[in-house]
Amino acid sequence: MISRFFSFHKENAHIIIRLFGIKFTFQYPLVNQLEDACCIPNLDVIKKQNTYFPHPVGIVISKFATVGKNCTIYQNVTIGKGKFSEKNNTDVPVIGDNVVIYANSVIIGGVKIGNNAVIGAGSVVLRDVDENEVVAGNPARFIKKNTACI
Repeated sequence: MISRFFSFHKENAHIIIRLFGIKFTFQYPLVNQLEDACCIPNLDVIKKQNTYFPHPVGIVISKFATVGKNCTIYQNVTIGKGKFSEKNNTDVPVIGDNVVIYANSVIIGGVKIGNNAVIGAGSVVLRDVDENEVVAGNPARFIKKNTACI
């Protein structure tokens, strides 16, 4: 009986709700959210690296930065250049493979983040992070070795 007055289904990345014969269409949550809520110029390249965005809101990644394979980047992360010369693109972060960057972290300048590193929430990374290291804080400091990946 209620199905005559109300229906709910997904169709072409949209949520369709029919209420008393009136059709309401909403964009399905998280579909195209990276494009809508983030600034990632090389998004196609980063997606091919199998980068995972659990909460894709407010993420900014410089078009010159390098992000490795299988990384996880949480909300409100900035990966950007430092003082930049138009003649070289060396003052941008290079993120290794399998790196996890937690929410509200900032990685700026010509820093290198090693493979399997973990950047704690709210960290400001201004120096290189070695492989398998966990860093956190402002400025980010060494916390421990990530023994789960060794």
